Amino acid sequence: MSLTNYLSNHFYTEKELCDLLRLEQTELASWQANKLFPKPSYCIQNQIKCSSYLGFYECEEFRDYYPKGAYQWGQLIQKHKVTQASHAYEIFAQQYSTVLAKIVQQGVQCLSEAFNEELDEHIQQSWQQFLCSKYGVISQNGLVEEVVYIDLGRVLVDEITEERSKTSLQLEERALLIKALKLLNRGLSHNAAHEKHESLRYHYVDAILQKYDLSIR
Repeated sequence: MSLTNYLSNHFYTEKELCDLLRLEQTELASWQANKLFPKPSYCIQNQIKCSSYLGFYECEEFRDYYPKGAYQWGQLIQKHKVTQASHAYEIFAQQYSTVLAKIVQQGVQCLSEAFNEELDEHIQQSWQQFLCSKYGVISQNGLVEEVVYIDLGRVLVDEITEERSKTSLQLEERALLIKALKLLNRGLSHNAAHEKHESLRYHYVDAILQKYDLSIR
């Protein structure tokens, strides 16, 4: 699949997103300037050479792409009439904490300080990465719940496998690792072809499944 097809299938252009939200593109830019909304996931610059019956034409086009989940985030901004970065962060943090609590209730425990004593600082860091659209690239849809799946899943994998250095695992470790991998599988993007071997999915799901002979199906 070409990069253009990949982006068209999995992302909204800025115009498509603004049309869905009934928002002017200048308003979207204002949201971003005020740290209410993520930056685009991909910024494409095309050098176009066009040939037709009427002759040859060259031009340059720029296009920004946003994850499908950006639409839901924009709806929240509109619904709550958010104008301050602090208010946007409160919504993000509340969603993050709610999703995390549900995962913990399902028996997934994490010893990392990032998900215990330092949770507030961790969520603040994830918010900054959400705004710069890190998660718009590495997650499937750029949703807050996927941010949690990725954050927690990565930490668990590193804890259980000692930074992916262990050669073998105990049965309890394998069971918890499978839960972590299922979280990552739900959250991580499958990525464009040129990114696959550098992606988190490749290093934290595909390689781990192979290394420890596991299955999450």
